[in-house]
Amino acid sequence: MLKNPIVHIFAALLGLLMIWFGLASGEGAFVGNMLPELIGFCLEGIFFIGIFTWIQGRKDQERKHALKQSLAGAVRFICPIINSSLPPEEQIKLEANDNWTRQTRHNGKPIKALLAALSRSSFAITDDQIRAIQQLLRTRLSTLDSLLSVSAELSHSHLSAYTMILTEFHKIAEHHHFEGSELKTSFKNLLRLLVSFNNEPL
Repeated sequence: MLKNPIVHIFAALLGLLMIWFGLASGEGAFVGNMLPELIGFCLEGIFFIGIFTWIQGRKDQERKHALKQSLAGAVRFICPIINSSLPPEEQIKLEANDNWTRQTRHNGKPIKALLAALSRSSFAITDDQIRAIQQLLRTRLSTLDSLLSVSAELSHSHLSAYTMILTEFHKIAEHHHFEGSELKTSFKNLLRLLVSFNNEPL
């Protein structure tokens, strides 16, 4: 509410009117005097503009929250890919009513567990699997790139984090001779960046 400059103008005007009214008070101060009405007008202005500003701010916060969840959900497809690349005993098992979309949007514990499992486990992936992952990413790059402007609506920190996520996706998709160790490093970077993106305040 205090960020609206009109509220400050009304508050300053109210202060001046209160001082003026205090100096002019006395017998007959309320008779034929417009000061009380002007003071009431200023109070109403502060109240109504403040309420309007608060409502607009709340709507903007809700909109940004929805955009942030949409962006996180757009990159969620990489999580099951990473998970399936791990040895069976290291793969993260989600609850029956859970999914990776929900986890990426809310920065759930399975995301951090997936990062920990990827960091400690062996990573054996064939060249054919790498090429399949690259092909999948190429089909999604245009969509992911188009969402960059959406991240800019959130904050500079979100824009920076999403830009680094895009850079990592492009690196995987466009690298001609990608080895398993390099892919593992990129996967870890993506998970860290996703966690960082979700942790950034709106």
